[in-house]
Amino acid sequence: MKVNIKNCAVILAGTMSLITSVATAGFTSSGCVYTVTSSAAGGSLSNITTDLSPTAWMNSGGWQTAGSTASVTWVNNIGGWNSVTAAGFMNANIVVRNNTTLTQDFVFTAAMNGTATGSFLISGSLGGEFVNGSGSLGQLTSTGPLWSALFDGVAVRTELNNALLFAPPLQVLSVGNFNFSNIPVSGSIGQQAAIRFSLRLTAGGEVSFTSAFSFQVVPAPAALAVFAVAGLFGSRRRR
Repeated sequence: MKVNIKNCAVILAGTMSLITSVATAGFTSSGCVYTVTSSAAGGSLSNITTDLSPTAWMNSGGWQTAGSTASVTWVNNIGGWNSVTAAGFMNANIVVRNNTTLTQDFVFTAAMNGTATGSFLISGSLGGEFVNGSGSLGQLTSTGPLWSALFDGVAVRTELNNALLFAPPLQVLSVGNFNFSNIPVSGSIGQQAAIRFSLRLTAGGEVSFTSAFSFQVVPAPAALAVFAVAGLFGSRRRR
C-alpha cells in the first residue's frame, strides 16, 4: 500500500480552512478540514495536525477575532479510517466563546474528506455545558439543528433541533447528553463525512461540546452472498 501525506491551506471567501491529506486502502481520504464562520468580525484560523498512523490523525487549533473577542477552539480532534472493520471515526470537541457586546452566530464544521461505497450503520454522541458570564439572562439557541452529522453536506443525524436554552446571570447550565447507535443509512460517501455545529450565543456566553461520529460500511447483499458461499466451501473442505 502506498501512502501519500501532504498539508495545504485553503482560504475561502469569509471562511478559512486548513486541510491535512492522507490516502488509505478501503477509504480514499484527503484528510480533515476545519471551517468557522461567524457574525463576529472576521477571524483567523490555525490548526496543528499530528499523524497518529497512516490512517488516523489528531488535530488541535482554533479560530479567533482580533483581540480574541470571539473564538472557537478545538483540541484532540481525531479522524481516521479502520480498513479492517471498514469504519470511519471522528470527533469534534470544541469551545465557543463570545466576549463581544452583541449576540453572535457561529458555524463550525469538522469534516473528513473522502469516499466510501455501500450502506452504513452510524453511531455518535453529544454532550455540553453552557456558561453565562454576563450579568443578564444568557441564551444558547439554534435555528434548525444545533448539531448535525453529515454525508456530502446532507444531514444523516441531528441533535438539539431548534435549541432554546437559558442560563441565569453568572450560572452554568448543562446542555444534556445525547447518544445514538447502529442507525442504518443508505447510499455512499462521495466527498466527505462531517460534524457541524450551528448556534447563536449571547454576549458573555461560553459553550463547550464533546461529540463523536462514526460510520461502518455494511456489505451489499451480493457481497454477503459471496461471503456465505465462501464459508460453505470452507466448511466442506474441513469435512
